[in-house]
Amino acid sequence: MPCYVCNPFCGRCRPQGEMPASLKGRYMVRERKKKPMDYRLCAAESTELQRTYEVDLTAEETKRLVDEIYAFLAMQAGVEYLADQSAEALAGRFGDDLGKRVASCLANQCADKIIAAEGLAAALEPVVRDSSEIGEGASFSCKVLIHVKPELELSSYEPVSLPIPAFTVSPEMVERNVRAIVEDRARYVDDESAACVSPSVKAVISLRTEKCGMEVQPLTFESIVYQMGSGILPQQIDDALAGMEPGETKKFSFTVTSKNFLGLDVEEEMDSTLSVLRIVKKETPELTDAWVKGNVPGAHDVEGFYELVRGNLSVRARADYDRLKDEAASAALAERLPELELPDLYYDYARAGLLQNVSAALARKGMSEEEFYLAQGVTSSQFMIQMSARAREVLRQGLALDALARHEGFEVGEADLDRAARAISPRDHAGARKMLEMNGRTYQLREMALRQKARAVLSERAVVQGVEAPVA
Repeated sequence: MPCYVCNPFCGRCRPQGEMPASLKGRYMVRERKKKPMDYRLCAAESTELQRTYEVDLTAEETKRLVDEIYAFLAMQAGVEYLADQSAEALAGRFGDDLGKRVASCLANQCADKIIAAEGLAAALEPVVRDSSEIGEGASFSCKVLIHVKPELELSSYEPVSLPIPAFTVSPEMVERNVRAIVEDRARYVDDESAACVSPSVKAVISLRTEKCGMEVQPLTFESIVYQMGSGILPQQIDDALAGMEPGETKKFSFTVTSKNFLGLDVEEEMDSTLSVLRIVKKETPELTDAWVKGNVPGAHDVEGFYELVRGNLSVRARADYDRLKDEAASAALAERLPELELPDLYYDYARAGLLQNVSAALARKGMSEEEFYLAQGVTSSQFMIQMSARAREVLRQGLALDALARHEGFEVGEADLDRAARAISPRDHAGARKMLEMNGRTYQLREMALRQKARAVLSERAVVQGVEAPVA
């Protein structure tokens, strides 16, 4: 007879049949819930701006998360992923670093979950300490340090007043842009009246400049229309160019003085080869209905050309104006923060983010940092000072937006997170979200989404107190 009393679920005692109705109330079948991540605050190692947590994951939960990380790494590396041979498939690509990489991802995911569960306002990327190794069938433990932002209150939450002009597209703006388009269609022809280069003429020149045998890209080009005194090129090149005739080539050296990282003046020797190809003058077309019809797509006469420019200018100028207004509103809001001095780590982190954006932009343009400094007319030390000042302002603006979001009780949903991800990667916002999730950085996406909402409300409520003037 089945031993229902001993164990109503015992397969040995009850190989067949169902539990009697009289016993079903005593033995309720409940779905087994997964044990949540176990973490605890280390009070002795925590301060107002720092939280240290110890984390423990069961072997079952560790395996599940590690398998997800393996699949993600395989997708990134283009490695064929096999569920039962994930580590083996990735070992050839990542080598001995695979275990450390997976453990780092896992620890950062744990920190990300703690930030969400505790509602922490993380200021920096979490610091992982004492992470255990990833092993077959093993549990996982780590200690994470989370730097948090101070929760500050603004002196006022009234709409900000902005001393900027109201948005308008004036007839002067339209006229200026029409003329610029016509000028852009102008062509250069040989100037027979000029025999040599002077400040009053334009010349087609080629220039190659080297420093220690390496090409200086901002001062090297095959052919460019140039006018002496424009300030685009160093004065030494203008001096060499004066009086040169078409077909003439001149080789010379000049010295540029800049400051090194110690703030001391250093001299850099440049070697240039300058050639005058032609002396030219510009022929600007006459603005007529016939010219518009043959040269401006979408317009058939002069009046239609003006309307087309006005419409395009409204869209473009509106976007530029909105960016200006957003920046001005955030700066005005930051002035309502109390004076505070955070640990240097916070400012260094903000500056590192700005420098990373600059490096990415330079990489897209194929420009080195030295070439960028030369083009900007600054030394590396001067540029770093500028970035430090900008980092402090960016940090204050972010804290001010956070304060406004708390005051308004803003929350973020899936649509807000999706919008923030699109701002990061318009072409693959889903991939951007997955990347942040696997690296334990979804708190950054939530922060971005929250600040987007705060900035939108701030700008919408802002009172523009300027006279109407054209937007440059």
